[in-house]
Formats: sequence, structure tokens, C-alpha cells
Amino acid sequence: MRTGAGTPLKATSAGLPLRRRQYCLVEDGWANEEQEQRRNMKRHVAQEKVPSGNVSKGQTISRATVGVVLALVVAILIARPSAGAAIALRAATPDQRSVPRYGKLELTLDLEANYTNPFDPAQIDVYAVFVSPEQQPVRVYGFLFQPFRRRIQGGAEQFDPAGPTVWKIRFAPDTVGTWHYQVFAQDRTGRATLPPAAIDVTPSAFAGFIRRSDRNPRAFAYEDGHPFFPVGENMAWAGRRGTLDYDDWLAALSAAGGNWIRIWMASWNCALEWSRQGESGWQSGDYSGAGFYSLRNAWKLDTILDLVERYDMKAMVTFGTYGEFTEGGYFNEGQWKANPYRAANGGPCAQPEDFWTNAQARSLYRQRLRYLMARYAYRTSIHAWEFWNEAKAPASWVVEMASYLKGTRGFAGQPADPYQHLLTTTYGTPDIWRIPEIDLTQTHRYGEGSIPDHAPLVYDDAQRHRVYGTPHLMSEFGIDFRAPDGRYDPDGKGVNLHNALWASALSGNAGSAMVWWWDNYVHPSRVYAHFSALRQFVESIPWTAGAWEPLEVTAPSAAVYGLILDSSAMLWAHNPQHHWRNVLSKKPVAAMPSQEVRVRGLPSGRYTIEWWDTWKGGISRRESVTCREGRLTLRLPELETDVAARIVPADSEDGTKGK
Repeated sequence: MRTGAGTPLKATSAGLPLRRRQYCLVEDGWANEEQEQRRNMKRHVAQEKVPSGNVSKGQTISRATVGVVLALVVAILIARPSAGAAIALRAATPDQRSVPRYGKLELTLDLEANYTNPFDPAQIDVYAVFVSPEQQPVRVYGFLFQPFRRRIQGGAEQFDPAGPTVWKIRFAPDTVGTWHYQVFAQDRTGRATLPPAAIDVTPSAFAGFIRRSDRNPRAFAYEDGHPFFPVGENMAWAGRRGTLDYDDWLAALSAAGGNWIRIWMASWNCALEWSRQGESGWQSGDYSGAGFYSLRNAWKLDTILDLVERYDMKAMVTFGTYGEFTEGGYFNEGQWKANPYRAANGGPCAQPEDFWTNAQARSLYRQRLRYLMARYAYRTSIHAWEFWNEAKAPASWVVEMASYLKGTRGFAGQPADPYQHLLTTTYGTPDIWRIPEIDLTQTHRYGEGSIPDHAPLVYDDAQRHRVYGTPHLMSEFGIDFRAPDGRYDPDGKGVNLHNALWASALSGNAGSAMVWWWDNYVHPSRVYAHFSALRQFVESIPWTAGAWEPLEVTAPSAAVYGLILDSSAMLWAHNPQHHWRNVLSKKPVAAMPSQEVRVRGLPSGRYTIEWWDTWKGGISRRESVTCREGRLTLRLPELETDVAARIVPADSEDGTKGK
């Protein structure tokens, strides 16, 4: 929602010379002989006077015309074969002799090749084929890598190259036993192949990648069947301290029981490609235009994801945001003028809408997806990929890119993501949510200080999205899109956060509602305790035992949301007058008197009711009740705020997590 995080970091040096490559990494991005020719051509064309034709004499050619000419020049230069010796692939050194199941195997290649763009697979194609003990082949792409070191200077994070660029292949095996593999590389001069090799895969405690549950399609589950219920917040980007901010935020959220964050690959954070020229300060990186990637930012994202794993958390990684296609905006977040896909910047698109249909733009985007998958997809800590934040991508575009990642339709047989991570985007439409390759629906809900309580919105949102039969998340919410929740919660009580968290879990969402203001509300106000209480509760629920359905429940005045599965149920009862607006205005909120709540749908029999403290966490008391003819009556305690209850058969009151 909100974009930007103050003044972004200034790009630092970006690398070391490579052997027999046609380029080197320098302070301001990629540079080589051909790029110097492009710059000379740009200067020449920009100053050229046109004597005749549709442009009047003496008029300079427009920036758009220059961009078209540059695009043609770049295409010619890249297509031109480069001189040099034949490709040489000498070795692929594994980082370990055996790897645990779902662990990372990393091969470092001794490779010399000829190319002008190391990210273009038409110029240099590096991959490995791994064959499982059951003789199932898996193709994994290679990628160019450079290590960096991070440090703080003047209060801001800086990156220094820590070694030369090198080709790597990363793989996470899903089967115990001996895997065989072979590495291949091809450039303009020919093809090289290494002899077959083997790696032993040992048993591990890793639960695998996160999928949609087979038994409850609206829930998430690990490959071993155990449920994953996300509880967390957005952490879209860092401030001046960069990745060191994530050290602090992730430690605090993890200690509170949080297990999920959402990260943006924005131009001011971890984007791979952007224009050299940034406007309004919305960039941080060593950028070189469409099709060329910032190895510094790629390493930065690796560092953040390493921290996510260290704290045993999961991340949704968002590849881009709506501002890339707009101008202006409330936060002046529109970035179209600096978008590398814009024709004036050497890209293929005259207008923002061309991005979705232009063949070259789509090819460049698939190229970027290939690099992302090669570098990061091995991570089981990736919960989901998100194409866009709040961009209105056409369904046809989403189908193409989702099929490319999943290896379906026109890309059948070769998924760019061999691990089949979950896929989503925002904003979605019914046509997008019905695409088989899209695994979960999402919404974002904000007010302008006009919504006193997000709980009813969360509930209604969950019910509307049940029709799609997939997991649903409210992946952003806030009291006011224009300002942090702290404006409405100066004492850090977290009432709106609290209500949204509990409403989401008991309305049928696949995870908690995800608050937006992580850096200027959640962390400085230290409202993490609300995550703790909810995490304790959701860990007691067998989310993947079957398809939980909305609970039929009535109450005189309390707002009650709940779910039911066979002979188990759960509910959250809320005093609707306990919301942020009344707390901010210090308006007394009268406690609701004890009242009866009638639950329908449970089989007749004896039940144990666990009453949960939603503020401190844990079970506050238990009681035994009887259900007769499908009707069970509970008596709510006097309710100043809210309370949760878990209802289980008396003979199995401890419950078990379903698989």
C-alpha cells in the first residue's frame, strides 16, 4: 500500500572483472564495449537534427524515438556473435558431500563462456538435470552470483563486493537416497557437458514445501501433511539500515510467535532490474535497464531470506508493485517515467498497458522469472510467489506467467519453478482467481480513519472468497492508508490489530490478517503480544483434518464468528463496542453481560469447552457441556473485550493436529 522508506541507499560498487567475458561490473552498473557504443549512439541520435519528413526542420527527435532507436541498436548488438574461444565447462563443485532432504545443494561452476548479457538464456544457457532414486528427472537452471559484505556507514547500509562473479546451481532434493546429476552449458560457440555425478540425500526433520492441503483445500499444509497457518505482518522493505532492520524485526516477530512476512522486490529495495535513472528517489541499486540484473540486490534478498530461515519463518515474495505503471499518486509513488520497460528508457513499451501484451516485454519478464527461480526457488521458507502488489494484470498475462512457472499449458513439461511454490497476485478478479495455476486469493483493506473496527470487514471478506475453494488471505490492512496505525493508537494498545487477527482466524481465512505498518507502528509500539496469543490458539487447531465450514451460531448482542468440522468447533466472541475509535477517544465501553450463545451442527454428546484468553494467550478455564439434538448452548462470560473457545468431544479434549 504505502510506498517508499525515506531516502534510499545510494548504489555502491558492483563487482569485479570476469575472465574472457564481454563486460565487467563497475560503479554505475554494467559496462562494456558494446554498451559504450550504445551510449555514443544515444548521444548522437539525441542531438541529431532532422532535415525532412514528418518532423520539421531543426526539431530534435523525441525521447520516445530515441528509445525505439536504442532498442533496435541493443537488439543488433546483443545478437551479434562475440569473438572468443569455445565455451569451457571444467567443473561443478558441490558445497557438501551429502545433503539432508529438502536441504540446499549448491554447485559452483568453473565456466568460461562468451556472452554480452549473462542473464539472457539465448546467449548463455546453464542448467543441471537431477535424477531421483525413482528415476524422475528435475531440470534446474543456473544463475550468475556475486558475494557481498554488508556494513553500516553514516547510519546507512552499504555493500562491498566480497569476491568475483561465478555461476551456481542450487537444488533441494525431496527424496532420500542417491541422486544423479549432470551439468550443461551452451553459448554462441557451442555446448559443454560435465560427466555425470551423484549426491547422497539423507533423512531430515524438514517438513518440505508448503502446498494447499489435500484434505482442506482452503488451508495450507507442508508436504508431510502438517498444517501451516500464517501469523504475521508485512515487512515490505527496510529503512536506511537495510537488511540490518530485518535482523531486528524478524527477531521480535519470531519471539512473539509470528511465522510469516511479505517482502517486496521494489526498485528501492530488492528489485533485480530497473532503469539507471531514478526519479523522486525511488531507487536503490546498481541498475542497468530491462534484462540486466542487480547482483547486489539479488544478494540482499538472499540475505533477508537467510534471516527468515534463521528465525524459522516463511515469506511471500512480491515481484513488483503498481507504481511501476503509474505516475503521481498520493505518495508520489508513480514510477512509469523510470520504468526500464518504457520505450523512452530503451524498453519495448510505449505505454504502461503495453507491458501486458508486448511480446518482448513478456519475454523479458519470463527471463526475470527464470533467474528468480534458479536462485531462490530451492528455499522451503518461500511460502508463495506474488506477481504484483495491487497492479491490475490482465487474466491472460497471469495465465501465461503462472503457466511458465508451473510448467503447464504452452510450457508443459518444463516448469521454471520445479518446486511448484504457491502462486498469487493482487489485485485479483474472478477470472484470475479461477485460473487453476493460482493457488490463493488475497485482498487489501484500508480506511481513511473511517472504519472503527476491521473485524466485520475481515469476516465479510472471508465469506465472499469461499466461492473459489482456495486459501484466502487479507494480506494488507490498516486503519488509514495514508498514515500508520499509531496515529489512531498512540498508546500502543493494538485493538484494531487484535480484532483483525482473531476475526481472520475464526472466519475461515488460511492465515491471520496481515497488518501493513510494520516499521513505524508494530515495531516501535511493540504490539507483538497480539501475535503470540493467536499463534498459541491456531497451533491447537487441526486445520488439515478436513474442510472447516462456517459455524451456525447466534448470540443476543455479541459478535460471534466460528468454524465447525465434524464433532469439533471453535468461535470468537467479541464486544462490538471495543474498537480503536472508542479506545482512542477514551469513551467508556460497557462490559456486555453474560449471555447464552447457541451453536448448531454438532453431533449429540458431551463436549469440553476450552475458554482462551485472547490477550495473554492460553486456556483460562474448561467446562463440560452437553449437545442435544444438534444444539449446544454456551454461556459467555461478562465480556469487556473478547474471548475465544475451542469445542471438542469430551473423550478427546486435548485434540490432535490433522494431517
